[in-house]
Amino acid sequence: MVNRRRSRNRQAGFTLTELLVATTLGLVLLANVGSFHRFQLFALRNQATQLQIQTDARNFADLFAREVRRAGMNPTCAGGISGIVEASSSLLHFQADLNGNGAIDASNDEDVTYRYNADANTVQRTANGATNTLLSGTNLSGSRVRYFNSANAELVPGSGGLSAAQRAAVVRVRLELAMAG
Repeated sequence: MVNRRRSRNRQAGFTLTELLVATTLGLVLLANVGSFHRFQLFALRNQATQLQIQTDARNFADLFAREVRRAGMNPTCAGGISGIVEASSSLLHFQADLNGNGAIDASNDEDVTYRYNADANTVQRTANGATNTLLSGTNLSGSRVRYFNSANAELVPGSGGLSAAQRAAVVRVRLELAMAG
């Protein structure tokens, strides 16, 4: 019997203190791994949001530039096509005779209006009798449209927008987008 008691005391094993220390270290390691993954998740989400904002801005700027370049297009030199109809820092309404028939047809993108609504933080495009929201859900404060004449002098819109003489003098339009998620 004496040999049995001695052999039980010599058996390998863990003490309660060793188990508590190992459990504590394991939990600390698990917490660090979890916080690292949480940080990575938020960083990835922020990057995805920024990428979406940049993609939306590029798509909008490409469409805007392509259509503004056509403003005033009048292959038949017909009267009644004025190019820029209305212009302010938050609105641009223009016309172009795209099909060359000498008249503005509202059903085929010949009469287009871009409008920035500061209250709703949206940019809308009206053409073909339909209004589409192109940008929304982002902070657009600081965005505006600027106009320049042939001497590269800025034409500043008054309270009612650009005057008829100023609209006729516009040779360059600059879109300034300031977007934040």
